Amino acid sequence: MFSNRSLSRFVDLPQLQASVIDYLDNDPDHILMQIQGLGSKPQYESVVKVSLKTGGIKTLQPARMHIGNWLTDRQHKVRIGIYRDDTTYRIYEQKGAGEDLRKLWEFEALAEDVIWPIGFDHDPNILYISAYHQGFKAIFKVNLTDPTLTKELVSHNENYDVEGWLVYSALKQKVIGLSTDIEGEYLFWDQDYIKLNNGLTTALPESHNVITQFSDDERRYIVYATGPIESGAYYFGNRDQKALYPIAYRYSQLPPEVLSQPQTVHYNARDGLAIEAFLTTPKDTDAKNLPTIIFPHGGPISYDSTTFDYWAQFLANRGYAVLQMNFRGSSGYGFNFMSSGLKNWGLEMQTDIEDGTHWLIEQGISDPKRVCIVGASYGGYAALMGVAITPYLYQCAISVAGVTDLEYLVKSSRRYDNSKIVKKQIGDDYDDLYQRSPISKVANINVPVLLIHGTKDRVVRVQHSEEMYDALKDLHKPVKYIELENGDHYLSNNEHRLTTFIAIEHFLATNLGVK
Repeated sequence: MFSNRSLSRFVDLPQLQASVIDYLDNDPDHILMQIQGLGSKPQYESVVKVSLKTGGIKTLQPARMHIGNWLTDRQHKVRIGIYRDDTTYRIYEQKGAGEDLRKLWEFEALAEDVIWPIGFDHDPNILYISAYHQGFKAIFKVNLTDPTLTKELVSHNENYDVEGWLVYSALKQKVIGLSTDIEGEYLFWDQDYIKLNNGLTTALPESHNVITQFSDDERRYIVYATGPIESGAYYFGNRDQKALYPIAYRYSQLPPEVLSQPQTVHYNARDGLAIEAFLTTPKDTDAKNLPTIIFPHGGPISYDSTTFDYWAQFLANRGYAVLQMNFRGSSGYGFNFMSSGLKNWGLEMQTDIEDGTHWLIEQGISDPKRVCIVGASYGGYAALMGVAITPYLYQCAISVAGVTDLEYLVKSSRRYDNSKIVKKQIGDDYDDLYQRSPISKVANINVPVLLIHGTKDRVVRVQHSEEMYDALKDLHKPVKYIELENGDHYLSNNEHRLTTFIAIEHFLATNLGVK
């Protein structure tokens, strides 16, 4: 994208990659990007206009101290700056690029009074924001000309957080709804699009349907459908003809008839906290006395749902029951639930997973002699902690890109400008963090362990798995380590993904006796 001449203007290597903040739909030859390395404050983000033809750049918004993100309005003016200094955030407004800043809100990271801008309406004074309402994230809009910045509630749910991205109609020149994080569904508040969404639900009742693109007159569109037993399909829709045509499939060899239907289940943690979880069992098989995979998610401020999950479907197809639980600290369940996971690695977050395992066994779904705990990233940490602190419960563990040393994880964040937020989330008592790390408990691990890690993982460094492997080998523990050359944190490379899943299949078959 950039010419050699333009690249020479960058004076250091930024911590964050440049990102597009405005595609300039009225100017197909240019985009707006925020990027580090320019001007008198090269460590902070400037906004530049980039020519897609020549690669030339023009600075529109000079960098300002501690502002790391910028937001444009519908008229493509740089209007909102997001400031962070250690754990303190401020949201600033300006009338135009480079003009004086006006502070709108200030809050601490991970606090209940957070207010995140998500975009403008056509009116450049109407800003949509995400903020908590009665303990759950909701969508509001604010008129920036109002001195009190009164928040007008737009969308909320009494039981779950509402988060997502604005859906804007260029034809109607207004925000018409929200593409939500919850199952990727749309929440429309414009009647025309409510009708369209209802029609899609009628035509594709088993999937979550996301309109990815409209024609200029918004009479034709592309919709992406995915769901519990829909691995991903694209359709062309024509509103005038009231027709929907399939045009492409994400996984053409995974039609609904070969997938297992997950179900939502609930159990109580030992302190009485209600935990929502998702159980996938082998298709056409009684859910009784099954070999089982306990599969906690990564994040850990993330969540699982009943939407299509290729990990769970792969494991269920191979004959395993799969339990994915949203342990405390997961997102989507309100502020209290999320914040209960802060500095909680290896504590109640871990016993929530353990309690789910016991619940499956008590229900008669799992064979207690054939249970393995598997996870990636934070889930890999939880898998290794599971076999370290409850060695009687699991017959094996698999960690993909997993954290093994919390002390090292926190200390390695010191060179990054979010290090204090990391400490606020995980902790800063290094002795305690080490004791809550799998690397400190290798002597307790007596079941087979499979470690998989990419050498170019920028989220969880490969040293976590390398040192865990060495520690286990030194004590002659049953461990296998697969290192993915140039692999990242997300198994983005298809060859790495195949290597990983072949290894997982063989390891589970060997240790749980499934043929």
